[in-house]
Amino acid sequence: MADQLFADTLMRLIVRHFEMDPGQLSPDSNLQELGLDSIALAELLVVVEEETGIEVPLTDETMPAGPGVTIAAVADYVARFADESARAVLHTLATAPAGADT
Repeated sequence: MADQLFADTLMRLIVRHFEMDPGQLSPDSNLQELGLDSIALAELLVVVEEETGIEVPLTDETMPAGPGVTIAAVADYVARFADESARAVLHTLATAPAGADT
Protein backbone atom coordinates (compact mmCIF):
# COMPACT_ATOMS: atom_id res chain seq x y z
CA MET A 1 0.00 0.00 0.00
CA ALA A 2 1.19 3.45 -0.85
CA ASP A 3 2.54 5.82 1.73
CA GLN A 4 -0.60 7.66 2.90
CA LEU A 5 1.11 11.04 2.51
CA PHE A 6 1.68 10.44 -1.20
CA ALA A 7 -1.84 9.08 -1.73
CA ASP A 8 -3.41 12.03 0.12
CA THR A 9 -1.40 14.50 -1.93
CA LEU A 10 -2.34 12.82 -5.20
CA MET A 11 -6.02 12.83 -4.26
CA ARG A 12 -5.83 16.54 -3.40
CA LEU A 13 -4.16 17.28 -6.75
CA ILE A 14 -6.75 15.19 -8.63
CA VAL A 15 -9.58 17.08 -6.92
CA ARG A 16 -8.02 20.43 -7.72
CA HIS A 17 -6.78 19.82 -11.27
CA PHE A 18 -9.49 17.49 -12.56
CA GLU A 19 -12.36 19.05 -10.58
CA MET A 20 -13.45 15.83 -8.94
CA ASP A 21 -15.50 15.26 -5.83
CA PRO A 22 -13.13 14.28 -3.00
CA GLY A 23 -15.77 11.88 -1.70
CA GLN A 24 -15.33 9.62 -4.71
CA LEU A 25 -11.57 9.20 -4.19
CA SER A 26 -9.62 6.71 -2.12
CA PRO A 27 -6.17 5.17 -2.58
CA ASP A 28 -7.89 2.18 -4.18
CA SER A 29 -9.76 4.31 -6.74
CA ASN A 30 -9.16 3.13 -10.29
CA LEU A 31 -8.06 6.04 -12.49
CA GLN A 32 -9.85 4.70 -15.55
CA GLU A 33 -13.11 4.36 -13.63
CA LEU A 34 -12.67 7.99 -12.54
CA GLY A 35 -12.43 8.96 -16.21
CA LEU A 36 -8.69 9.57 -16.18
CA ASP A 37 -6.87 8.01 -19.13
CA SER A 38 -3.13 7.66 -19.76
CA ILE A 39 -2.90 11.26 -20.97
CA ALA A 40 -4.53 12.46 -17.74
CA LEU A 41 -2.05 10.31 -15.76
CA ALA A 42 0.85 11.98 -17.56
CA GLU A 43 -0.74 15.36 -16.86
CA LEU A 44 -1.10 14.43 -13.17
CA LEU A 45 2.57 13.47 -12.97
CA VAL A 46 3.54 16.82 -14.53
CA VAL A 47 1.38 18.57 -11.91
CA VAL A 48 3.13 16.53 -9.18
CA GLU A 49 6.49 17.72 -10.47
CA GLU A 50 5.37 21.35 -10.76
CA GLU A 51 3.84 21.48 -7.29
CA THR A 52 6.27 19.32 -5.32
CA GLY A 53 9.56 19.44 -7.21
CA ILE A 54 9.63 15.64 -7.41
CA GLU A 55 11.00 14.76 -10.83
CA VAL A 56 8.81 11.88 -11.97
CA PRO A 57 9.81 10.26 -15.28
CA LEU A 58 6.99 9.84 -17.77
CA THR A 59 8.86 7.24 -19.80
CA ASP A 60 10.05 4.89 -17.06
CA GLU A 61 9.18 1.28 -17.83
CA THR A 62 7.88 0.84 -14.28
CA MET A 63 5.35 3.69 -14.58
CA PRO A 64 1.87 2.38 -13.77
CA ALA A 65 -0.17 1.82 -16.91
CA GLY A 66 -3.29 0.04 -18.03
CA PRO A 67 -6.89 -0.22 -16.93
CA GLY A 68 -6.20 -1.32 -13.35
CA VAL A 69 -4.05 1.64 -12.25
CA THR A 70 -5.05 2.97 -8.85
CA ILE A 71 -4.16 6.12 -6.97
CA ALA A 72 -2.11 3.93 -4.61
CA ALA A 73 -0.07 2.54 -7.54
CA VAL A 74 0.69 6.06 -8.76
CA ALA A 75 1.56 7.12 -5.20
CA ASP A 76 4.00 4.20 -4.92
CA TYR A 77 5.57 5.23 -8.23
CA VAL A 78 5.94 8.88 -7.17
CA ALA A 79 7.37 7.84 -3.78
CA ARG A 80 10.28 6.13 -5.52
CA PHE A 81 11.54 9.52 -6.73
CA ALA A 82 10.96 11.60 -3.59
CA ASP A 83 13.56 12.68 -1.07
CA GLU A 84 13.03 14.06 2.44
CA SER A 85 12.61 17.67 1.28
CA ALA A 86 9.87 16.52 -1.09
CA ARG A 87 8.12 14.80 1.83
CA ALA A 88 7.97 18.17 3.62
CA VAL A 89 6.31 19.73 0.56
CA LEU A 90 3.89 16.81 0.31
CA HIS A 91 2.99 17.19 3.98
CA THR A 92 2.17 20.87 3.40
CA LEU A 93 0.03 20.06 0.34
CA ALA A 94 -1.79 17.17 2.01
CA THR A 95 -2.63 19.12 5.14
CA ALA A 96 -3.55 22.46 3.56
CA PRO A 97 -7.19 23.48 4.05
CA ALA A 98 -9.46 22.68 1.12
CA GLY A 99 -9.37 25.45 -1.45
CA ALA A 100 -6.07 26.84 -0.16
CA ASP A 101 -3.47 27.77 -2.73
CA THR A 102 -0.10 26.44 -1.68
